[in-house]
Amino acid sequence: MKRIAILLAVLLLLSACGIETAPEASAAASVPESFGAEAPASVETAAVTEEETTAEEPAAEPAEPAAEAEPEAELEQEAETEQAETVEETAQTPVIVVYFSRMGNTDFPEDVDAVSSASLVDSNGELKGNAQLLAEWMADEAGCETWEITTSEKYPADYDETTDVAKEEQNEDARPALSAQMEGLDGIETVYLVYPNWWGDLPMALYSFFDEYDFAGKTICVSVTHGGSGFSGGISTIQTLEPDAQVIEGLSLRDSSVPDAEEEVRQLVRDTNG
Repeated sequence: MKRIAILLAVLLLLSACGIETAPEASAAASVPESFGAEAPASVETAAVTEEETTAEEPAAEPAEPAAEAEPEAELEQEAETEQAETVEETAQTPVIVVYFSRMGNTDFPEDVDAVSSASLVDSNGELKGNAQLLAEWMADEAGCETWEITTSEKYPADYDETTDVAKEEQNEDARPALSAQMEGLDGIETVYLVYPNWWGDLPMALYSFFDEYDFAGKTICVSVTHGGSGFSGGISTIQTLEPDAQVIEGLSLRDSSVPDAEEEVRQLVRDTNG
């Protein structure tokens, strides 16, 4: 009984002092559980914080748009294109040199002697046909291209045999097949034509050439190499073959005078193409 009275007295005393006993103990005991229960909320908060931080971080500077770098590159490209077009326009001329020569129509042996073989010439150590050499000088002076008339069947390397074949073609009024096609003739205004006089006439390959191409409205300046017969009837023959072209005389050069005719050839071009 005394114990009960003492216990009641103690409880009353504690109550009077405002000290909580069991509730505090209960709350203290529940702290670990509350931390565990609140962990998801803390993780969520951390995630939000991370998201906010990430959102607040400045984005990496985007690369400069290609369009900003393009203007300079485009200007350079346009300049290069214009330059190329200018070069192309300069390279294109309304003039062409057409020639027929034994050199391009014969398979000569490597040891062929230019001195002993008519219609050939040694030009700075290189073997060329007479008509070929004249054509190259003309083209160089005019700043244009050359085009060689070549036949599908080659002529003999021996000069005498070639003259025999040429005579046979002439007697038969032959039209030797040509091995190449000329393009871009529409833009041409002036044609320098060079060929050797064969038996007082054009080589028959030139008849094939004029049968194939129309030179209406163009000027054909004719030059010929020969052994003494000059133009013969070449000018009038070409005019007959090309009635709508203007055919004019160029140079008539003996085979032996070809190596020394460069200035004369260039002057012809200056006079007719100036």
